[in-house]
Amino acid sequence: MVIDGAKTGHHDIADHIRPFMQNANVDRIFYCHGFASHFDANKDKVRALSTAAIVDGNTVDYTLPPHQVLESFQKALSARRNYLVVGTSMGGFFAAWLGTELGLPYVAINPAVTPSHSLRKHIGEGGTHYGKRFTLREETVEAYNTLPFRIDGQGLVALDMGDKVVDPQVTLEAIDGNLPVVTFPGGSHRFDHMHKLTAVIQSVFFKPSTSKHKFLSSAENTDPENKSRVKRNVK
Repeated sequence: MVIDGAKTGHHDIADHIRPFMQNANVDRIFYCHGFASHFDANKDKVRALSTAAIVDGNTVDYTLPPHQVLESFQKALSARRNYLVVGTSMGGFFAAWLGTELGLPYVAINPAVTPSHSLRKHIGEGGTHYGKRFTLREETVEAYNTLPFRIDGQGLVALDMGDKVVDPQVTLEAIDGNLPVVTFPGGSHRFDHMHKLTAVIQSVFFKPSTSKHKFLSSAENTDPENKSRVKRNVK
């Protein structure tokens, strides 16, 4: 099922998606960041999501082999069982894996459905968006050849059709009708429709009154390499 997010109100989108999430019982969001990024409580996507629920996350190193990245996320998720897992790009790829493996609902935003292809341009030396140098090895990228994008879980995919990094048509072909998809015209790989998507997420997964609750604002560690939590006061 593909829903045109520009022509459909968020309540109607939620009504279409809700039957696919019958067993979802969540009270927090866990956010998976993209490649060469880190978990940051002040980033626009996290701030938007925090209007729906408390958002947790951790920073992972995508230059490590994929099984180590998955283990890092799983360790961070192990403290709770009632997460909605949300991720963007590489984070969307792992959100689908984590959600499916752990039996949690997930939302994959502009997911990297074939990391073995999309990561290839980063092989070698490079720099993260926050100034840290990295080395991505070819064998790490090739390891993703055996890891398909998961379409057998309880998930939702959100796409900006203007994404020039991950071809949304390739994503739609990979999903092949197995997951509900919300598409938005234009936009970019960074995803430019976060506020409407957050409204959908709140309507599907969280009680309407949730946004009126207080969110505590703190971080367990200011070092982006460590796990952080977003608990923000909303007036």
